[in-house]
Amino acid sequence: MKKSRITAAAMSAVMAMSVLTGCGGTNSLAPKETTAKAAAATTAAGAESGAVASSADIVTPAGEFPIVKEPITLKVAAIDETYVGALGDVDFCKWYEEKTGIRIEWQEIPRDGYKEKLNLMLSTNNLPDIILGMKIPTSDVASYGEDGTFLMLDDMIEEYGVEIKKLMDEDPNIKGCITSPDGHIYALPLINDCLHNQFRTRAWINQEWLDAVGMDMPKTTAEFEAVLQAFKDKDPNGNGVADEIAMMGNSLPKNNIVTWLMNAFIYMQASDLQDPSTLYLYMGDDGNIEFTPNKEQYKEGLKWINSLIEKGLIDSTSFTQDDTQFKQIIQDESAVKVGVIRADLICSYAGEYNGTDDHRVSQYRVLEPLIGPEGFQYQPSYLYASIQPGQFVITSSCEYPEAAFRWADGWYDEEASMMAWYGQEGRGWVQPPEGSVAMNGGAALYQRLPVDGSEQTIRITNKFGNNSARLRESEVYLENEPTQKYSTEPILYFACRESLVPYADTSRVVPPLMLTREESSEISNIRTMIDDYVEENQALFCLGTRDIDKEWDAYVKEFEVLGLDKMLEVYQAAYDRQYK
Repeated sequence: MKKSRITAAAMSAVMAMSVLTGCGGTNSLAPKETTAKAAAATTAAGAESGAVASSADIVTPAGEFPIVKEPITLKVAAIDETYVGALGDVDFCKWYEEKTGIRIEWQEIPRDGYKEKLNLMLSTNNLPDIILGMKIPTSDVASYGEDGTFLMLDDMIEEYGVEIKKLMDEDPNIKGCITSPDGHIYALPLINDCLHNQFRTRAWINQEWLDAVGMDMPKTTAEFEAVLQAFKDKDPNGNGVADEIAMMGNSLPKNNIVTWLMNAFIYMQASDLQDPSTLYLYMGDDGNIEFTPNKEQYKEGLKWINSLIEKGLIDSTSFTQDDTQFKQIIQDESAVKVGVIRADLICSYAGEYNGTDDHRVSQYRVLEPLIGPEGFQYQPSYLYASIQPGQFVITSSCEYPEAAFRWADGWYDEEASMMAWYGQEGRGWVQPPEGSVAMNGGAALYQRLPVDGSEQTIRITNKFGNNSARLRESEVYLENEPTQKYSTEPILYFACRESLVPYADTSRVVPPLMLTREESSEISNIRTMIDDYVEENQALFCLGTRDIDKEWDAYVKEFEVLGLDKMLEVYQAAYDRQYK
């Protein structure tokens, strides 16, 4: 592998400190007690003392390593992932320190409660030099950028940016996703090329059950209902007991049965992991942002789902059971129990290929979005999921901002991102066979080595894990053997590419919305109340607890009380400001 290719992957591994999985989160952190004036005074004092000039003097030209002419130390706050060893001991971190000439003093914060710790840091102005991988909401990036707590990166990108410029050239959406409402950039993103993150609304059907009942893959809602009825009545698991569950989901948003089935009736955008503000929203024909759960088509979808539950074709616990219960049923050792699984990640529930004696995961195939009674068909997507903003900021406490920026820019390099995510060559991965083809159809970049058993320890101390800047899962070479074919990434990649991508209408996707802190504060409670109200009534209507024909008008009217119009007004203003 050429060094230039390897180098572009490195930043992947540190900046994704938040677990994988768009742009524009809006859940703001609490306002900090220090004022913009105090932050500005701190910055001015630094300028008067000559810190800015001296920091630039010690940096080598863009693209050269080491980054600094003499060793320096930077303090970096990052999330302590349980599956990664102490960051100072990780092989990648040692290698990158030697490569850059920058020693890192890690401040590792446990994932549980990290947002509170981050908020405390910001509110007390007790800041490290760099905050890494904490997925800071865009409204907070903008606010803390404007008051000087987070340093503006525009000039540094222009003078020192090498890898981030390449990425912006490759994907023009990146710049828009990380630019604040004032027109400046204060944070760098994680870049994650996993196709499945863009198409998370998925359901999986058991192909062996289809074969057993002699039916084809269903295309329409009518065919789907007929398949579910056959699964319920014809003993497809062959154990002579009526123990089959035709379809089941669980209470997690990513496994919600409504957000998958509803797309046969109306655009139903499920919650994106990076931008929850897109939940239930879509772009209308006139360029205005529309809300799904108060539309007549949504009502018809709920009525159909209710009829399936009443017929025993969808398990009613889909609205209440947790992940543990869900997994236990799907992995029941006595027999396969579930025909259609509404799940984002099938391997998380059916297990990896060797996770069950019957290699259960290999029995399931992803379903194409269903065609509804009026001919409607839609696959939700989030095209900006590969760009996860707010992952790297330089604070006003940093004495060497230029060096800190170049340290971050270097993470996007292929060599660094391969080291960070997959470990050292020969330990976490090897060169692929010459001329081999990757999952995405291009030239393969690497071939993974197994990490089971004792090898897991090597992997933990050898790589940086999800704490990355750029992930390149689709560039892997796969051997033609089941444990690789039915591992998580290949299953999801090919399922999305072949069965979901063709049905996505990108014109309906609400793009990243960069809200100001004021806008975010104005609608934060409204958004929460509306989401809770929709979720509660989905269950009530689908289970028949609330009569949808008698109470639909009252249900719709309640959105006025909750502030739906104000929420849509704020989102529309942000959209118009950015895209019109």
